[in-house]
Amino acid sequence: MIEAMIITGVIARSEQGATKPFYCSADSGQGYRLMYCVKGRYAGGNSLCCEWVASRLANLLVEGEVLNLPPFRMAEVPEALVAASARPDIRDLGAGRVFASLLIVGGQELTWSSAQDWGEDTMAMLLLIDLWLQNEDRTLSALGGNPNLLVTLQPNSVRAGDPTVAPPRREELWAYDFNLAFDEDFARERFFGSHVFGGKLTRWPAGFRERMEPRLRAALAEVPAIFAELPREWLHLDGDESLPVQLDMERVISALKLPFTDPETFWKLP
Repeated sequence: MIEAMIITGVIARSEQGATKPFYCSADSGQGYRLMYCVKGRYAGGNSLCCEWVASRLANLLVEGEVLNLPPFRMAEVPEALVAASARPDIRDLGAGRVFASLLIVGGQELTWSSAQDWGEDTMAMLLLIDLWLQNEDRTLSALGGNPNLLVTLQPNSVRAGDPTVAPPRREELWAYDFNLAFDEDFARERFFGSHVFGGKLTRWPAGFRERMEPRLRAALAEVPAIFAELPREWLHLDGDESLPVQLDMERVISALKLPFTDPETFWKLP
């Protein structure tokens, strides 16, 4: 089992999202505390398994790319923290292993109007990840939706030799919430019809598929090791290994092989 950081406090709870995560503090290990968005018992074992496996795989694809994922960790909620809490909903967090995603300070949810201006590399990266992970939980249209995307503004570097010019600000996109990945009822037509970037591309950017296929293969090879990281209490109901798994590795592998077993269908855009 991989090392988990320790949750030191429960600050608040989100009213948004089906899993209603908690906002918690954790020791950074360097003398200061960080704020995390934490999902525990209320989310359910299947949701937590999907969140961890999908986030790990997505992280392998986005490294060095134009799309960001909030840093995430396996965390531990001490029994003593739960016992001492006066919160009436503390049992929804529960003691034991939880999924913790770093809170992105200053992040604003992507709006439909701002969704029209992203570069094709960013749109392609997000589409590929959600298509590969069979994640339909990133919907947005002019009528609204739930994109699970945050936008932050970052200053560019000051141009050398011209320190008097204020650097322009650039937007960065952050993708989160993969708890509904590996949907057994996943449908391509519905996915492209509802995804925030589903109708924005008619073809992949030049060289994108060729660059991504080796990454997809390498990430696919990591699936058994990633499943081995899952706590028993997530993978098996109540941690009982005699009961069926919450997320079946072979089914996940079968879905992740589609770029290679059925490339004509997988890589086709509407």
